[in-house]
Amino acid sequence: MKRIFVLFLLLVSGAAFAQSGKIALKKGQHFVVESKTDGNVTQEMMGQSMEMTIGTTTKMNADVKESKDNNYTITQTITNIKSSFSGMGQEKTFDSDKKEDLEGEAGAVYKDKLNTPKDIVVTSEGKSIANISDTLKKGGDANPMAAMMDMMGGGQDNAAATLFLVIPAGKKAGDTWQDSTSNDGVKLKRTYTLNSIANKEASVTINGVLDISKTMQVQGMDMNMVMTSKILSKTLVDVVSNIQKENKSTTDVTGTIDVMGQSVPIKSTVTTLTTVKVL
Repeated sequence: MKRIFVLFLLLVSGAAFAQSGKIALKKGQHFVVESKTDGNVTQEMMGQSMEMTIGTTTKMNADVKESKDNNYTITQTITNIKSSFSGMGQEKTFDSDKKEDLEGEAGAVYKDKLNTPKDIVVTSEGKSIANISDTLKKGGDANPMAAMMDMMGGGQDNAAATLFLVIPAGKKAGDTWQDSTSNDGVKLKRTYTLNSIANKEASVTINGVLDISKTMQVQGMDMNMVMTSKILSKTLVDVVSNIQKENKSTTDVTGTIDVMGQSVPIKSTVTTLTTVKVL
């Protein structure tokens, strides 16, 4: 009898925390998303190799504004941006908390992103109207390497991409699944592996390939980018809400940039750490 009772408890416990395959949010919920990205870029030009390092830190608030018809309206607001660039004989830094930086060259670009609420609609499956191409279309970054870095990683300023990772219902440790998107010269394919579930938390590994063939304007110049990014991410997910608590990723990039009649080979490694806090 005791054995049957223990088995019953295990079954009830498993059912209570089984994945629903949907995100679970409440109107009025508030999240703080912090992302830190570091990268090094090597490019070949006129027989010479040049190396650059780039760093970006962003802080974003995300508020659940409305819940209706299995959709959520989320207001995302970037509240802080810090960036650094070293290469090509230049050293540049930017801190949105500094008035003098906001009034400088980079500030003219970042002002449009800072403290400007943007509503996105996310389905209960975690799909958003906003997508990777929405971020890439912005272009025009005062720092061309920062703009390229956005393209490499697909952008970090989309709340849906950073907040959620929906684990399909019924998946267990060892199971895999895939998804893919394709839009406006950007193709992304990902394979997910559910490593473990314990204490309402799931460990998931994501192997992704991001292919980009796109032209964007940077500092008045047309840049045609053909790049392939191989992305390895390890993330911790709340299995009840399907909110990503932490995501660590490494992206290896190879490709070329055609600009001013020259084709420039590019190699890069980018690391990103994103954390989500529920307040």
